[in-house]
Amino acid sequence: MKAKYRVILVFSLIILSFLSYKLSSAKVNSDIQLPKLVQNSNLQKDIIYKITSDEKPLKLDVYQPKNLRKEKSPVVVFIHGGAWVIGDKSVVRQNFREYVLKELVDNGYNVISINFTNIDSNTHLEKTLQDCKDVLTWIRDNAEKYKFDTDNIGVWGGSSGAHIAMLTAYNQEKETTESPQLKYVVNFYGPSDLNELFKTDANILLLEAFRMYYPKTYKTRHQKILQLTGFDIKTQKEKAIKRCEELSPITYITEKTVPTLIFHGSGDSVVDISQSQLLADVLEENNVYHQYFILDNAKHTFSNINLNEAKDVAEKTLEFIKSQTQYAR
Repeated sequence: MKAKYRVILVFSLIILSFLSYKLSSAKVNSDIQLPKLVQNSNLQKDIIYKITSDEKPLKLDVYQPKNLRKEKSPVVVFIHGGAWVIGDKSVVRQNFREYVLKELVDNGYNVISINFTNIDSNTHLEKTLQDCKDVLTWIRDNAEKYKFDTDNIGVWGGSSGAHIAMLTAYNQEKETTESPQLKYVVNFYGPSDLNELFKTDANILLLEAFRMYYPKTYKTRHQKILQLTGFDIKTQKEKAIKRCEELSPITYITEKTVPTLIFHGSGDSVVDISQSQLLADVLEENNVYHQYFILDNAKHTFSNINLNEAKDVAEKTLEFIKSQTQYAR
């Protein structure tokens, strides 16, 4: 019997290593407080871009260069993380993100940071994805007022925000008058395959072992699948797996997929780095232009990277976006 329980323990730990919201006993470098920056931008806050069906206003912030050198300037849409359920557009000014923000604005880019519908047991990801489409429509409708270049728009996200960003960029409708087309996506440590992330096909024995040893994480996994898909993985497994596939960015990658920039930390214990490696592999298989950078020992949200690393991330992000901006090439 002891041998049996040892096997169960080993298997449960293997599952744990791949789950999105796993616990980690290994200590990675302590968090680092980066120096705050003075943003040289014109900030217009809390602009309502949409009223939801339940009368909730959704807002965005626009960071614009102070000295616009052209009649219109390119746009980068930022989508914040927060496990799809929390977070705020103001996070773009926190941690290493403000270094990326400053680099972009100082080089003539508008950055639009948005709030959107958070998911719960009754509100699933469809509404969030619609919000992102509606932001693009708002950009089109307000292009003249804010001098937006609607031919040069990309999207940038972190964690769950990167997942949303990739779904938005990879699953664009054909050229229409509805909204502008995104030219690229920047993905910081985002999930690319939900079925792999949540191990939806794990057998009952392994899941039971996992539930015994890590009940809180097991509960989070179950709750997150339900919130995202609307299906209970216990009683509606096939439907949940199918919907997870439909909500996985890699599902939509073809040779026509937009160029992608990927950053991930090797010390990430929330979204395993294998998610980005899988993404890079599928992009490579489809001959999609991409860049993939691994930050050694960096935790989720890059909370422990140092000043030089933060500056390097910002510079690499700017250079990638410049390469995908028509008149900046």
